[in-house]
Amino acid sequence: MTQVQASAPGKLYIAGEYAVVDGSAAIVAAVNRYVTVKVDDENLPDDLRCDLRELATENLLALVPESRKYYGVIASEKENYKPIFWTRAYDGSIEIPDDEKYAYVFAAMRVIDSYACECSAPNMDRKRYNLHISSELDDAKSGRKYGLGSSAAITVATVRALCKWYGLKPDMSTICKLSLIASSMVKKSGSGGDVAASSCGGWILYRAYDRDWLESELGLIKSGESNFSKLLRKKWPRLEFKRINVPKTLKLLVGWTGSPASSAQLVSSVESSVESSVSSEIAHPFTYQDFCNQSEVCVQKLAQSLEKSSLKESELNNISACFAQNRELLQKLSALTGTLIETPKLTRFIEDANFAGIPAKTSGAGGGDCAIALTTIYEKNRVESMKSAWENHGIMPLNIEVAEAPDDGENSETCAVQAAETCAAKTQETCAVKAPENQPSQTIQNRKDAHLALADAQYNPRANSGFDSVRFMPNALPQLALDEVDSSVHVFAKEASRADGTSATADGTPASADATSASTSILTPSFLWRSPLYINAMTGGSSNAQKINAQLARVAAKTGVAIASGSLSAALQNNALSATFSVIRSENPHGFVMANVSAGTSQSDAMRAVEMLQANALQVHLNAAQELVMPEGDRDFRNWLKNIEQIVRSCEAQHVPVVVKETGCGMTARDVLRLRNIGVRAVDVSGRGGTNFVAIENARRSRGGYDYLADWGLTTVESLIDIQKCDALKADPVEIFASGGVRTPLDVVRALALGASAVGVAGEFLHTLMHEGEDALLQQILDWQEQIHVIMALLGCKSVADLRDNTEFVHSDCLGK
Repeated sequence: MTQVQASAPGKLYIAGEYAVVDGSAAIVAAVNRYVTVKVDDENLPDDLRCDLRELATENLLALVPESRKYYGVIASEKENYKPIFWTRAYDGSIEIPDDEKYAYVFAAMRVIDSYACECSAPNMDRKRYNLHISSELDDAKSGRKYGLGSSAAITVATVRALCKWYGLKPDMSTICKLSLIASSMVKKSGSGGDVAASSCGGWILYRAYDRDWLESELGLIKSGESNFSKLLRKKWPRLEFKRINVPKTLKLLVGWTGSPASSAQLVSSVESSVESSVSSEIAHPFTYQDFCNQSEVCVQKLAQSLEKSSLKESELNNISACFAQNRELLQKLSALTGTLIETPKLTRFIEDANFAGIPAKTSGAGGGDCAIALTTIYEKNRVESMKSAWENHGIMPLNIEVAEAPDDGENSETCAVQAAETCAAKTQETCAVKAPENQPSQTIQNRKDAHLALADAQYNPRANSGFDSVRFMPNALPQLALDEVDSSVHVFAKEASRADGTSATADGTPASADATSASTSILTPSFLWRSPLYINAMTGGSSNAQKINAQLARVAAKTGVAIASGSLSAALQNNALSATFSVIRSENPHGFVMANVSAGTSQSDAMRAVEMLQANALQVHLNAAQELVMPEGDRDFRNWLKNIEQIVRSCEAQHVPVVVKETGCGMTARDVLRLRNIGVRAVDVSGRGGTNFVAIENARRSRGGYDYLADWGLTTVESLIDIQKCDALKADPVEIFASGGVRTPLDVVRALALGASAVGVAGEFLHTLMHEGEDALLQQILDWQEQIHVIMALLGCKSVADLRDNTEFVHSDCLGK
């Protein structure tokens, strides 16, 4: 007899419940209660090991169905080992009997059967086998579920066992993906966090894959256009599962209310209520999107607090605060949807723990099942007091600890990661950041990572950015060929004051005295961009941001577009973070790079920022709305104009052009005039409709409070129109860059036609990078460059100047043209 076995642990959600279903991060922990699956060929005599094709006579099968030979039995301890017989169809595929109790088992069997064939597994002759399933996840006496993720553990254990049976040795990342595939074939609505915990063990930071994408991929497999091996090699949009290295001194405590709950029913109830609230015309002060955004920030904070090398009191306080915030968010969700998440017994559990000074919360969907508490191994007296209170209130303390993945004697590779921020990296490439000698501020890094997570969470390709109101009058007779279209632009070719009275030519080198008059104006360097498109300011200041900046810079280098860094304020405060920005230049040594600083930055720091990136230009950002809503933001803007004037003088003396840009609230003609009067010659209007930093900072606040400012400011289109109508700016123009809510190549052309010299994109490109990868972003920008030419040809325009001068709009009186 041949026999193998494999086990998979159960799970408990630590934070991020419900929001994980829609793409927000969650923390899940594997627990030391296991499902074990044994595979053998016992009692399968030769006369039963026959190929069903030998019985391929329709009459025989119809008359004597019981004579069909079986390929094995499935028996579960939970069903008192009552056997279920399984067999294969004529083509060799596994037939699934009508028995929901084993739905996940059969899904795993079918996936591994196909995958083993594709891999030419060493033991493919083992087509017949028995499965014996035992579980520690339920109450031994009553059989009631504790809510430890039995479906996921059964799926993972079956996948692991059958891989062994066929002689396959997949790593844990592959085990996880195979199990996610099998699980999704049974229940498409799950997040997969339980599968990730059961596959990898330990503490896991998890973000769910795109369910629609996976369903589409499985459709290709079903039609024969793809297979499981190809699917495993692909980058899964949005999927992230990585270990959190939690200190051994941290102890997870679990209590069971005695009331089983159906996670599927609770999640379905919440989803139905959310759909109703979205379609309703009634305005809610707290929306489901608010819940997801704030949950993301809470989970990221908690993950960072858990991963400390030593748990100090301040770090425990952070964990406690995160638990309290997560509980509050779940209570708000419960009120919003009318779903009972925290039952009276769960409330009692939490209050007993808090009374003992231990943070606690519900786990999973709530409605019953378990709750969790976190403390250290040194708090024995508090723990005993708390457990005693639980028992007095009818809550059963469970002897459960966080478990690593079980060692079944096979290769025990560490859990592979396909994180959102690194999904663009090459398959085997690492982008690790060496820790600097002077450790960077964790607060800054936390904030930067929260910005990234929330920016991605609020991404909406259909957001109202005003561009859809701009409709071109078509040109039925373009009178040109596509290859005649040239979208290149000259930027920063403007006169500016210069103290020494000399001037510069277009390439930035000083001109001879004969070439200029004795005036005090110069021509700052003119740069030729072969595309009017540029990657606008995004991030920096954390290791995750460094990886993203490296990827963006490589794409910029390959496509020839300009790129701007995120705000360098963090690096100016802490030089240890400079590498998270300077990687843009190291990965893009010959490209056009813009550094970015705040309007409150001193003249000397602005020049340091330029030097740090060896930048060709400097962006100075205006973000008063963001600063005021940001809990730790600036509150004094009296010196902004003065600072900007000094920065402009210093930079232009070094032939470094300056662009003053908004950060999502737009600019009026009056704003531009005030900037022009202090020497600014280029602005980026950066209007409403793209990444919303007011909403991001509001989500970071413990109680929000500024939801009503989410639509503050002008859209990019409104800003461009206001500037275009200003007579004073027609007489003495300022170069206009446009960004904010740009989602398509058509939006780029619209902005150019409304007077922009170039158009920046941030949120759209960041979303592609984080969910589809570096190669996908590269292809997207190449496609956009080509499509910009196509749209210009449709309009009969050979150049960007033609777009500004020769295009007409529908309802042009509303657009200033």
